[in-house]
Amino acid sequence: MGNVSVWQTVLVIHPFVTTMRAGNSSMPPAPTNASPAFQLGLLDGAILVAYVVAVLAIGWWAARRGKQTTDDYFLAGRSIPWLITTASFLATVISALTFVGTPAEGYKADFRFFFSNIGNFAATIFVAFAFLPVFQRAGVTSIYEAVAARFGSSVRTACSGYFLLTRALASTVRIVAIAKVLEVVTGGSLSYNWCVFIVVAIILGYTTMGGGRAIAWTDLLQFTLLITGAVAALIYITNHVPNGFSGIIEAGKNAVKPDGTVYNKFNFLDVLQPETFGTLLLLSVWGFFQSTAAYGTDQDMVQRLLACNDHKKARWSLILSGLFSFPITFLFLFIGVALYAYAQSHPDFVAGMTNADHVFPRFILTEMPAGLRGLLLAAVASAAMGSSDSALASLATAFTMDFYKRFWGKHSSEERAVWISKLSFFGFGVLFLIFAVLLHKLDNVLWLAFRVVAFTYGPLLGVFAVAILTKWKVPARRILALMFTITIVSFSLAMIAWWRVSQGATSGFWHSLHAKYWQFYIIAGALLVPLGAWFLKEREPAR
Repeated sequence: MGNVSVWQTVLVIHPFVTTMRAGNSSMPPAPTNASPAFQLGLLDGAILVAYVVAVLAIGWWAARRGKQTTDDYFLAGRSIPWLITTASFLATVISALTFVGTPAEGYKADFRFFFSNIGNFAATIFVAFAFLPVFQRAGVTSIYEAVAARFGSSVRTACSGYFLLTRALASTVRIVAIAKVLEVVTGGSLSYNWCVFIVVAIILGYTTMGGGRAIAWTDLLQFTLLITGAVAALIYITNHVPNGFSGIIEAGKNAVKPDGTVYNKFNFLDVLQPETFGTLLLLSVWGFFQSTAAYGTDQDMVQRLLACNDHKKARWSLILSGLFSFPITFLFLFIGVALYAYAQSHPDFVAGMTNADHVFPRFILTEMPAGLRGLLLAAVASAAMGSSDSALASLATAFTMDFYKRFWGKHSSEERAVWISKLSFFGFGVLFLIFAVLLHKLDNVLWLAFRVVAFTYGPLLGVFAVAILTKWKVPARRILALMFTITIVSFSLAMIAWWRVSQGATSGFWHSLHAKYWQFYIIAGALLVPLGAWFLKEREPAR
């Protein structure tokens, strides 16, 4: 579980919804129920409409609370209770992939994925005590203001620009994912473009009206939906598996791999075996760097922590979110095991399915009863919208504070700045809409929008680490040179790897780099910027 997984959503949902709509030609011939027809029922539709009405009502309520300054508008006057902050943070961290992809791990593999949260939890502790206090003491609205205190306005502009580019592309992927799902659940009666428009309009509706306060409280609703939906699904599955809970445990302990090997899905200690411990350690290290970058240098994630009414409790909100990731991951993995047990007694349910990532969406759409299905669909929608609304707010914040106020609105009143903030919400919403429509026609470049974080997070983390953790005197032009060079090199490597794979490479270094090792660009960037800064820093004259 982690922020990066949000951007993997479309890679899971897109092929599945194509299956639901057109039969998925990539699969071999299967029984008629392999590609079941689906139409949104009246009760399910009513639940989805009720969810939309609820978030819009929260936006209207928040708008009545007043927004005299940009601090009030973006950070709710730093008045959000810490428990709400915790739920809001978790609502962003829990992505649609958590809801879809984590059960797939439990279904096809075992519980070893549970330990992937170790690096994430370590990152929450590090950011809570190393980075967050610096932002809080400085009283910043945009976290890139803190970088300017060390390296000047040019580095602040570059860091904020990195964020704007990364978040705009990555958030578009979320919009693409939820629009594709909406297109399917409406039985194709709404075109993809209309689905994009509806999703963007709803998110713009409550975020523009209520700003940061609306986002915090809608995130609470979305987090509640996510957990309630997951628990309801598990209860329903348990009630339809022979022998219930004990039947699920028995099936998990005696699971069978495709090659006929019997194994135990609950064998946690397998991760400590010599042959797998190295992989666990590597994933933990990557998880630490990835989550540190997300939680410490991404305005989207930090903004909700800055809105908390208590600095110390805000830090604990972050740590608790990392701690809660363990039981949440456990819950979704157990749903996967329960689906495995369900499939043993209902083999038609998985007939023709070759991708485990489809198992939970297929169960929701074809096996769950009306009403409960609507609840789960609302939960999936909230997982995507809970990430997209905060992204929209953080983009507007970065633009207003790091660009408008500095370059065009130096002498503007706060009232005008708030008005510009609302316009920037609308502007980024339109940008989301345009990008989402274009990316739908260019599915082959979706992977780039999804992976853009790998090229920017590393250098960003490196710059923040030097700014916050050291007192080195490094000229701004040298910091900028390090940022841009590392980004260009990592992007170039990614393009070469993509080209080699597109030319038919199915193994070797370039294939591995394209398929999985691209994730370590973040680690490289985070380490190379401080290393370069140390070499390029101004030395004290010898006495």
